Amino acid sequence: MVDLSIFGVSNGEGKHHEEIIYSLALIYNIISDKTEHYLKNYDLSLGKMNILIAVKHHGGKEGIRQVEISKHLIVTPSNMTKMIDKLEEGRLVERLALKGDRRVNIVRITKKGSDLLDSLWGGYNETLKGFLAGLGKERQKQLSGLLVDWFEKLQ
Repeated sequence: MVDLSIFGVSNGEGKHHEEIIYSLALIYNIISDKTEHYLKNYDLSLGKMNILIAVKHHGGKEGIRQVEISKHLIVTPSNMTKMIDKLEEGRLVERLALKGDRRVNIVRITKKGSDLLDSLWGGYNETLKGFLAGLGKERQKQLSGLLVDWFEKLQ
């Protein structure tokens, strides 16, 4: 068992809420660091990749309003704008004014952006699977169920 006391959490002393939250935060940091390392090969950050995924899957061929993208991500609007600027500079997305309301930006993924996602997806998916390799299939299923239930209750 990991000694969480180095993070100020007392293991097994009735503070399961602390163990859960700190463990989740630490797991997130590890996953984020290793995923960012994988994505560097594609000149992407986790945030930029998530924007590409949201634009491709929620926007389709028509695109998606820029303000709608943030609803699918854990990104502040100012950070998202900067990331979209970078993705646009790399010609991975394009930004167009909405007909009839030039104040609204529509973001569409380009063929280059779509191809990039397709090329990295297999390795990305294997990276995600690798994070759970120490847990058997049944424990992964249980953990998935618990987390999804908890997420639904928090919403």
